[in-house]
Amino acid sequence: MDFTTVSAKVFGAESPDVQIPAMVREDGAESEAYIPKIDGTYTFDRNNLSVVNTFLNGAWNEGSTEGLQLIGPTGSGKTSLIEQVCARLNVPLISVTAHERMEVPELISSIVAFEGSTMTVDGPLTMAMRNGWPFVLNESDLVESGTATGLNDIIERGFTVIPSTNEVVRAAKGFAFITTSNTSGGGDEMGAYVGTKVQNLAFRDRFVKVIVDYMDKDTELTLLERKFPSTPSQALAGFIAVANMVRDSFKAGTGLDVTMSTRTLVRWVRLTAQFAGMERRGHQPIHYAMDLALANGTSEAVSETLHSMIQQHIGVDRYVTANAGA
Repeated sequence: MDFTTVSAKVFGAESPDVQIPAMVREDGAESEAYIPKIDGTYTFDRNNLSVVNTFLNGAWNEGSTEGLQLIGPTGSGKTSLIEQVCARLNVPLISVTAHERMEVPELISSIVAFEGSTMTVDGPLTMAMRNGWPFVLNESDLVESGTATGLNDIIERGFTVIPSTNEVVRAAKGFAFITTSNTSGGGDEMGAYVGTKVQNLAFRDRFVKVIVDYMDKDTELTLLERKFPSTPSQALAGFIAVANMVRDSFKAGTGLDVTMSTRTLVRWVRLTAQFAGMERRGHQPIHYAMDLALANGTSEAVSETLHSMIQQHIGVDRYVTANAGA
């Protein structure tokens, strides 16, 4: 990949107008398909943006000898953070979601049938290494600890061996190993993230660690205002107040087994507008949309709690009348 520079204002109008490194976008090249799309409404946390940019610059200039781990609750924007940085810097990105049966060889290569014979093809991790692109392993705390430890040489020394051919693949400059996880790798003390594993300390020791939490209310309000410009800011602030109460209850382990991610919040606001007509059928749209966005996937007790939060913060009853006609 070739490098150029772009203005830091690609990260928002509040960024300084200084030139920062970026990759040259090659129209029609294979790499173009791997560059994430820009979300114009995305709002960056300035501190986390600085860490990610510094990490990527190190991979471009010196090569990567450690990974970057983005840690935070579900839906807090861990994956979207790295995607939106790469989108603005024209950086191809390969992303894979982990699972508890994942093994390192499936990330390295596979053998496929081809014209009556077989051939070895690169796995997603090897592809990123050859091309010098960042690789993201999402939900890395779902992987068995022994499997994760098998990635240590790739993260620290930047090479791997193709099992079927014994080819040594060394990471091109620009390769970076990034993980996202709900826990830090030390286990899930709350019991909220089923399937997460305690990771080997040797694996955990190889990462720069960034906490990605939900946006503060002002930042989240700015995001909603961009997405829903026709909705009054005061109304959007009410949605955010409920979302933060849900999040705080979830984090506190009060028995609420769901949280409200930013994407769920956006869904809730959107559905409230789309189902405004439900008021004629006796349902308050904001409550009806809560069911569709989140509550219908919970227990009756949790659902009632979510609706009571709306009543508490926004002051809207669940039904327009007790016996409204259809």
